[in-house]
Amino acid sequence: MKSDVRFQWFAAAILMVVCAFATPSFADSETVSGSTCSACNGYAFQATLTPNGGGSYSLSYTITNNNTTGLGADARDWSLTIFNPGGAMASWGNFKMSDGNQANYTFDPGKADNGGNCSNNQQYAVCVALNSGGTASAILPGHSLTFTADFTCPGCTEQQTWDFLSGGNCVGSNGNCYAVTQNGTPTPMPEPSTPILLSCSLLAGLGMLAFPRVRRIIFPIAASR
Repeated sequence: MKSDVRFQWFAAAILMVVCAFATPSFADSETVSGSTCSACNGYAFQATLTPNGGGSYSLSYTITNNNTTGLGADARDWSLTIFNPGGAMASWGNFKMSDGNQANYTFDPGKADNGGNCSNNQQYAVCVALNSGGTASAILPGHSLTFTADFTCPGCTEQQTWDFLSGGNCVGSNGNCYAVTQNGTPTPMPEPSTPILLSCSLLAGLGMLAFPRVRRIIFPIAASR
């Protein structure tokens, strides 16, 4: 019986230690859209940066076509200046697109958009552009396209507002459907670790109720029956 009690206390202690280190992390999200964006033409752009610790990050970038009519746009290129000068991206991976068309695009860390391609060296930016001869992803009215990637940028610090550069040709045309050069609007977002922390604390509390002594303290009337 004593060994069972010791095991229960040991398990509760382990759980509480895990909870103590499960501190909330926060993603930063910024958007460019609406009447404040003269060149968006009904398109919205949202970027979300999630720090994973140790200078590693996950990035999500979504282009949404909020128009109800029209042929839509072929996503051509975009770049995002996220960090302050002085940082340098060291590596990247897991580049994906929501429509599975990532083979036709190139993810370039340390580059910025320069009129349709990722030719401008900028070590604190990321850039994505359609490969030469590649098939573009069309963003039809009411649809969206999301790009995701992981990268490292040791010692980097975020800018308060990110620089969005993005261009897309109208489907079947060489003309721009959108050509964005604008700072984003920040919106802090809590990440899933916050509810995990709350759940962990709840489990720890319920686990403590498994001990008769704790139950007698918390529920004296029920324990006396």
